Formats: sequence, C-alpha cells, structure tokens
Amino acid sequence: MGIVMLFPCVSNGESGNSKFNPREYSSQECIISHKDIQHGDILISITQAKRISRHDQPPYWCRAWLDISKSSQSIYSKYFDNIEAVGFSYGIFVPTVQPPSPYLAIVKNGDYDGRLFLVLNDGKVIEVMGGFYFMTDDKHYLFSIYASDSDGLSVFDLKIGQTVFSSKDLAPIYQWYTKDGVYFFTESEWLPVNKGFSSEKEGVAYFYDINTHKLIQKKISASEIATARKVQYDFDPRNYDDCSIAPNKRLQQTPGGTVEP
Repeated sequence: MGIVMLFPCVSNGESGNSKFNPREYSSQECIISHKDIQHGDILISITQAKRISRHDQPPYWCRAWLDISKSSQSIYSKYFDNIEAVGFSYGIFVPTVQPPSPYLAIVKNGDYDGRLFLVLNDGKVIEVMGGFYFMTDDKHYLFSIYASDSDGLSVFDLKIGQTVFSSKDLAPIYQWYTKDGVYFFTESEWLPVNKGFSSEKEGVAYFYDINTHKLIQKKISASEIATARKVQYDFDPRNYDDCSIAPNKRLQQTPGGTVEP
C-alpha cells in the first residue's frame, strides 16, 4: 500500500543531509514529496525535494532519498544530493508497470546516469544502468535502456535474478521491435534534411539473441520491419513528473507483480 504526502520544501542554505530533515527546507523554494511502499516484508520510503526555480546552491533542481527498512531497521539507503536535469527527465520514479514478484522497480534519472534499482521483497537491491525499460511478452526478460549522453543496454533475467547482458558500446537506438518472440532495434541517424532530429537508418537492425545473450547486426528490409510490432516502453520517464514521487496513475498489475493501490 502506498502513501503519498506533501511537505513544505526547499533547502535553507545548508549543504544537505543524507537523512531527510523537513526543518532544513522551506516551502518558498522547494516542493517535498514522500511515498511509502510496502513490498513483502520491507518498507520502501522515497523522499524528493524539488526546487521551484533554479537556485545558486545545491540542490539546483532535485535532491532525493531512497530508504529500505525491515522490522523498523534500515537495511539499505541511497542519497542523491544534487540530481542535475541535464536537458532530460530527472529524479526518482516508481513505474506504473512493474515487473513480476519478487521485484519492485525504481528508476533514477538525471546526471547523464540513469539507474534502475530492482528491489526484492526481502530487501536485496540489484542496481543496473537504466532510464527506460520494457519487458518481454512472457515477462522473462527486462530490457533496461540507459538514459545518458551515450546509448547503453542491460538485459535482466527475471527468472534467475541476474543481468545477462550489459553494454554501453551500442549503435544509437531509434526504435525497438519484436516479431515471433525476437527483439531487435533499428539505428538512429542524423541527416541535414531533418534539421537536428534523428531518423531511422534503413537496411540495418540489431537483434538480441536470447540463447547467446549477444546483439547481432543484420541487414533488414523495410517490408520486414513493417511486419514487426513496435515495442512500447513499460516505463518511459517522459510520461512522469520530474522529481515528484506521486505517480500520474496507479501501478498496473503484471502477472505475479506488485500493485500500488
């Protein structure tokens, strides 16, 4: 069960603390949001301080606290003193579409370093590069796409609880597709005619091999792409408010997954 609360916010000029203290913040400069999530035997607490306007002292945009406790004892904590927007989504997000039990996904974006935290219901936390993600139709694998100034991908096996692929040495991703249980992406290219916007490079795609856990570059025709289905992200931070833990909508049930009432 989740609880969302709003507090007065904004730093009073102190450098910040790894433990949240509402007395250090003023409602004239910040908005504080807080959320508690019960996940099995553990309690996940997320607090964020969002600047109302740019400030000359940190946090310039966002400060966040992630704490996990069991039986009232802290077992994990992560403090983000100054999350920078850097032209993209920033803050901590609780995706509405969650992976199956025993996982709960939390994403941090900003600083050119997206992170995905997969929290098990016993309190163990697995951290991989992140920013966006989607799951295969059978909920066996989670594809976590890096939100940074360079492309990256981690593939997490939700059955065995391990990262089976991780690389920052990728072609720039334009669009993910799936056909007959196979997942692949096309490459972005920047042409002068598009005036700074990327387009889909023709004739090539990168296929993820489930058996070898490798990306394989192959030639592909426009007609082959047309018969594939575009993959929609299960988590896209552009659909969420920055540095605000209150979700836009309730968590959606996935098979064996976590539900946020």
